[in-house]
Amino acid sequence: MKILVFEYINGGGCAKTELPPSLAREGWLMLTVVLNDLMASGEHELSVLLDWRYVAAVPQGIHIITVTPHDDVLAIFTEALQDCDAVLPIAPETEQILWTLCTRVEQSGKRLLSSAASAVAKTADKLETFNILSAHNISTVPSHRLDKHPYFYAQGTVIKARDDAGCEQCFICHNNDEFERLLTRLDTPEHYLIQPFITGVALSISALFKEGGGTILSLNRQLISIHENQQLKLTGCEVNCSMDKVPFQLIVNQIALAFPDLWGYAGIDLIKHGKQLVVVEINPRLTSSYTGINQALGINVMALMLQLLDGDATPMPTKNQTIHIQLT
Repeated sequence: MKILVFEYINGGGCAKTELPPSLAREGWLMLTVVLNDLMASGEHELSVLLDWRYVAAVPQGIHIITVTPHDDVLAIFTEALQDCDAVLPIAPETEQILWTLCTRVEQSGKRLLSSAASAVAKTADKLETFNILSAHNISTVPSHRLDKHPYFYAQGTVIKARDDAGCEQCFICHNNDEFERLLTRLDTPEHYLIQPFITGVALSISALFKEGGGTILSLNRQLISIHENQQLKLTGCEVNCSMDKVPFQLIVNQIALAFPDLWGYAGIDLIKHGKQLVVVEINPRLTSSYTGINQALGINVMALMLQLLDGDATPMPTKNQTIHIQLT
């Protein structure tokens, strides 16, 4: 199979600007593991779009399509679709980037190795995600548009962009003074959500989805810190935490039914608040935790995703260890 891999940040999406350090590191980790996983079988012809600053950094045998500062990366991506059978886009949901790429693939008639554009549209908008989760009685964080609910929660207040990816536009306020200062910095409050801060353990689920069904791959702990200007940062994760996975599989089952157009790998962020599991958001794409699954469990996620094209895919771990992924 001819497979095109496009990791947006390092694949030319930022060719005209400086690479954003955190997203670039996370994206490069994902791209490297994806290529290694796909190369493991030796059965596929791989092509990859690559920022001009990285042209010598991928393994030999992979066809490189270089993107320079003078190029239109979306035009190059669209042209590259003509020479492949299947496409794996890896991109942030911000500014509809991931949705645009998935839509282009669907319009081309090529096989999309990720969730449909319709699933991306619903999960990329955190307010829409909240509404769907609530309608299906899935425990989630109360969410409102900031411009319609500009009120400080005494337990702590979280403000995030509705299409935020990787905590890039996610802030926490512990008191009203911090809250008021943050409001003065946000020019478009209608583009932000406001939520109460919920204490607990920050976790994520890595799972495979297909046609209303889902299978948990690993349970992961998220390492989050607070930086200047009250901004939250995902600094790393621990892949394959030692916890009872049964209640988390129940969450995966519920989300699979609520979002039946999820396909392939997706990540679910949640908080363990006492005995309660509270869903924070759904990422319809590869996440940073994906990069540790092969090391932690001996599972080739790309091979499983390709198996989904023809039927079911059953993870069969050959290892059981916790892997630390550093993102900063």
